[in-house]
Amino acid sequence: PLTTSHHPLIATTIPPAMLSFASKRPRLSEWRGWLAALALPLFMFAALIALGGDRWHFYRWGGLHDFATAKTLTVAENLSTEHNFLLTRGVWLNEDGGFEYEAYGRFPIGGFVLARLAILPFGDGLADKLFAARILAMLMFCGAATCAFLAVARIAGSRRIALAATLLAFSGFYAIYYADSLFSDGVMDLFGAALVFHGMAVFVQEGRFRQLLIKTCAALLLGWHVYGLLIPFIALGFGGEALALARSAIASSEKSKATRAALMSLIRSRYAALAAVSILFGSALLAFNLANEYAAYGGERTFSELPSVNSALRRLGQTETYEGYAELEWGNFIRRQLYRAGVASAPYAAVRAVGYDFPTYEPTVTPIVPSVLGLAAAGAALAAAALARGRRFLLMTAVLFGFCWAIPMRHQTFPPDHFFEGLPYVWLALALFAAALMGARRRLGERVGERAALGIGAAAALVFALSVFHAGQRDRDAVEAEREKAEMAEFDAIRETTRGKRVEVLKYDSLANLWKYYLGGTYRDGRRLDACDPRGADFAVSAHRDASLNLITPDNRFAFLYEGLAPLDMCRAERRTLESAQPAARSAFDVYLRDDSLSYLKAPCEPSDYAAPFYAYAYPVDRNELSPSKRREGYSELRRWRSWLPDGAAAFDGACLMALRLPDYPISAVRTGQRLPGGARAWEVSITPPPDAEALALYERIYQTVASSEPVARTTFDLYLDGDALSYLKAPCDESDARGRFFLSVHPADVEDLPSDRRGVGHESLNFTFAPPAGAVFNGKCMATRQLPDYEIAIIETGQWIPGGERLWSAEIVVGR
Repeated sequence: PLTTSHHPLIATTIPPAMLSFASKRPRLSEWRGWLAALALPLFMFAALIALGGDRWHFYRWGGLHDFATAKTLTVAENLSTEHNFLLTRGVWLNEDGGFEYEAYGRFPIGGFVLARLAILPFGDGLADKLFAARILAMLMFCGAATCAFLAVARIAGSRRIALAATLLAFSGFYAIYYADSLFSDGVMDLFGAALVFHGMAVFVQEGRFRQLLIKTCAALLLGWHVYGLLIPFIALGFGGEALALARSAIASSEKSKATRAALMSLIRSRYAALAAVSILFGSALLAFNLANEYAAYGGERTFSELPSVNSALRRLGQTETYEGYAELEWGNFIRRQLYRAGVASAPYAAVRAVGYDFPTYEPTVTPIVPSVLGLAAAGAALAAAALARGRRFLLMTAVLFGFCWAIPMRHQTFPPDHFFEGLPYVWLALALFAAALMGARRRLGERVGERAALGIGAAAALVFALSVFHAGQRDRDAVEAEREKAEMAEFDAIRETTRGKRVEVLKYDSLANLWKYYLGGTYRDGRRLDACDPRGADFAVSAHRDASLNLITPDNRFAFLYEGLAPLDMCRAERRTLESAQPAARSAFDVYLRDDSLSYLKAPCEPSDYAAPFYAYAYPVDRNELSPSKRREGYSELRRWRSWLPDGAAAFDGACLMALRLPDYPISAVRTGQRLPGGARAWEVSITPPPDAEALALYERIYQTVASSEPVARTTFDLYLDGDALSYLKAPCDESDARGRFFLSVHPADVEDLPSDRRGVGHESLNFTFAPPAGAVFNGKCMATRQLPDYEIAIIETGQWIPGGERLWSAEIVVGR
């Protein structure tokens, strides 16, 4: 930090508060200090194990962060002398019997080395390796919290404040959700940032620069997020030095001499040295990875063709056209960052207590309420940090961390599945809670403030435990642990049967990454092909069961092994199955709707036919199957391709074949097509499947539930108003009663709530037809439900038109009377 060792001018120009921000730092050499530092990780680890729901089984699978864990384990297992310690997520045999590699060098090697060491003591089973990965991830999570606690204890001069602030910050959704997921962008980066943040606190307080350099290099070995923390720290520190030296030079009587001395001091600045070391060390790690990838591909790829180069360019928006992406519009992008700040600053238990839950896929247009919460959190953190006097330096660094990472990496942080990019905002929450508690102590007095911090710390421990419990309940609803245990046992048995043989892994199910990285990636003696390749193999593995082929695992439930089978045989068998059935819709592709999949087939077909991205939306019979954020829209987007190629398309024999996995709940309709650049639709079809027994039972249950209340209006249809939904019921009823178009006009209490183009009209039109997904005719009954806008409504006008434009019936509902 700034001391007289830089230049004599500094001693007289820089306020003492900037030289030592916490002269009363807690002494951890006391037994109580060590006890607090040890008790925190033990408590957090015990809470994760005891209250984590199905997490204690260690078989939970299905989240995007677990796919990333699979990648980490794959690279870790392949990191061996057998493969010259190459960073690779795919190893297979070529036709000559030699190894071929799929390099994976986008992250530093340190995290993969730790993962390799973690799985060494365990067996060869996938469940055992996941167990080791989860334990390592949770240890890193607890280690990150411990480093954060030690840093805040120095900043605040109070272990009690540090304990409360750390528990509250690490109770947020991001921290809890990714606590047991082992990947570089997740808990590894969280631990690395915490290590550096503690090093910053020690450096600013005691001037121990060497330990900060060591911690920075150690953190860079785990991931790249630490640069987002270094940017504000170096900028604020170096800027403070430059400003102080400039003022001293201006005030000096010998301006020329003072200016030269100031420039020399800036050149020798430790902040400049920290920037140089971090850039050079990070560049060395990246150069190592690039050399690693170059060696993995046998020197046959140019520099621009290496995966890490393409990954870096893509993250900087240099290799893809992102026109038409609402997430990248600066207004929505900033709102998304505020949304993430709000999510990180709200303890998960408090969010669940008010009946809200955060989706694991971020919506295209960021919700306004969490964004406002994030704006309030960021503003409060900045204000509190500004009032923290000499401590504001590190608090401001923590507040700015997330924004300093997200803005330069805007094209990396925008995809909705990159929810983990909210983890840097844990430090904003840490600064917010620490600064708020410090301010409260200042207002209440030292003794009263410390007692209050003790009470808040006890409450924060309860909040953390409840947050872990709620997250565990969420996972318990989403995953069947015993089913996954049996599934992994089948994977292990297949792997043992096929060891040393050539194996084709056909990616044809929702656990595509698990197949690829375990059976196709970590299966070091196997061979993986992505296409419908005509070359044969000793075995083929698929999630698709076809008894007409040479199936040798007829008793399996999840993973099926075929002997002497090429992928082309599987593709042709699937095509024959589809062509023997009637397509549900015909357009640019024939679309088939089966029990568990939505399939697309076209012949003849060219690569240009499937170049445009496909989209598909499933409308459930019961909207309660959807997450709260999706119920207004009424559908869920199908994202899980059931196919052999990463982009969801398999091309063979002049044909194209794609398949999507359908939800496991009854659906009333499917809308699908292809989207051109800019958002235009190349083609689109809507499919209404005939209701099965389960769907009919659901329709009947929903009908009886709605009809049990009193209608707000009776006419040809009985109208029921329940919260934000208007339902239309009629019995007896048939198809003829539901023909024609229904009109629905909503008049708000405040016309400003309307879209700008509707304010002159004074109402919003939500007209619809009775066909699914809006409504259904079943068992002699008609039922339709329309979601209403979320603003205050004054009057609702609705009815039914008949051909010719005349009204068959109409009704007016005055809301609130």
